Amino acid sequence: MLLNKSNLKEEGYLAEELIAESGISPLDRKCIVARQAIVDGDFSLDKALEAYGLTKEQYSAFIANQLVLEMRSGLDTVLSSFNSHLDYSSRILVITASIAAIGEFYKLVLGPVDRETQLIQDHLQILSQNVISGKVAV
Repeated sequence: MLLNKSNLKEEGYLAEELIAESGISPLDRKCIVARQAIVDGDFSLDKALEAYGLTKEQYSAFIANQLVLEMRSGLDTVLSSFNSHLDYSSRILVITASIAAIGEFYKLVLGPVDRETQLIQDHLQILSQNVISGKVAV
């Protein structure tokens, strides 16, 4: 993210074009770069926010959204890579317990930042009931 575009070389123009076509918003790009600067130890949180012109609210919303996406992806991974060598009743127990744990975590940790929390909770409840009743094969 160059602040002075008059110093761009060919690589810089190419990178700017690729970034523009990526579908990532300018705000998200700033947050991604700020997060990496913090992780790398280049800046503290406050210095990174100042350097990239972000508010704590903007950065917190970005991080929360990333966490929501990771949770959704993790749920998909858990369910798709389920260990099939367990007997049927053990699989039902493991799946319903996993769904319950994920649902509680989602409600408590991600609920305050994800507007779709209730929808997710409803889907998890229906999924759990369908697993128990045999409507969903495990």
